[in-house]
Amino acid sequence: MMLEKSYNTFLEKIADILMLKDKTRLVFIQRFKIDNDDCNNPALADVLSENLLENASQKATPDIILRDSLRTIFKKLEAEGCDFEGAKRDKVEIAKRWLREIVYRWYMLKNMAVSTNKMGPVIPKVSTMDMWQHDSDYPSSVPLGSEIKFEVQLERPGYLTLLEKGTSGKFYCLSPSFLAPSPSFNEAGAVLLPMEGASIKSFKLKGKPGVEEIIVAIAPERPKLDWLPKPNQPPLHLEGEHLQEFLAYFEGKSDSTLWYMDYKVV
Repeated sequence: MMLEKSYNTFLEKIADILMLKDKTRLVFIQRFKIDNDDCNNPALADVLSENLLENASQKATPDIILRDSLRTIFKKLEAEGCDFEGAKRDKVEIAKRWLREIVYRWYMLKNMAVSTNKMGPVIPKVSTMDMWQHDSDYPSSVPLGSEIKFEVQLERPGYLTLLEKGTSGKFYCLSPSFLAPSPSFNEAGAVLLPMEGASIKSFKLKGKPGVEEIIVAIAPERPKLDWLPKPNQPPLHLEGEHLQEFLAYFEGKSDSTLWYMDYKVV
C-alpha cells in the first residue's frame, strides 16, 4: 500500500533528478500527487492559477502554462524510461502508472537496502580479458562501451538475486538467469557476473550515459518468487508487479541481506 507522505517525498526527489524548476516543478509535483487524482488538467490549472501566472506574459493563461509544463515533463520522463508508446492523449495516466507502479517501488527497495562498497563493476586487468580485478575501491564511473564484469563480495553463504536498473530506465533480473546459472553459494567470497559457465564472458556498456543501479538480495534459500528466471533463461525485464512482490517478500526478512550501489556510465 502506498504511503502518501513517502510518495510525496519521492516526487520531490524525482523532480530533483529531472532538474525541474519553478512552475514546471510545481506542475509535476501537483499533477502526480495522489490528492489530485480526481482533478483534471483545467481544474488543476485553476487551483494553481496564482502561482502559474506569477511573472507570466499577459497572453499566458494557467491552462497554457500547465500544458507547456507537462510537455516538458513528458519529454524528461520519456528520457528516463517511461514508454508512452506513441500516445497523444492520456499521457498523465501513463506517467502516473509508471511512476507509482515501477519507479516508486524501486525507490522503496533502495530505501530498504543498505548502501555498500562490497560490490561494483570491475574491468579487465591490463589488456587481457582473462584477468579481472579492482584496486582498493570499485570505480564510481565507467566509460560507455567498456567491457566489464560485476562483482559481489558475499559475506556469508546464500542465494544471490541481483536486480539492475540500466541507464535506459529499464529494470532487469540478472541473477538468476543464463548470466548466473548457479546463484546458490555454499561459502562466502567474491562472485563475478557473468558467472563461469554463462553464455557470455562480460557485459558491454551500451546505450547511453547515465546511472546504473544495482540491488542485491542474499538469502538463505532461493526466494519463493515464481517469476525468477531459470538458469537457461535470459534476464527478465521487470514490471511493477515483479518489484512489488520482491519488495513484499524481503520486507522484514532479518535472515536476508539487501544491498544497493550505483555507478555512472560516462
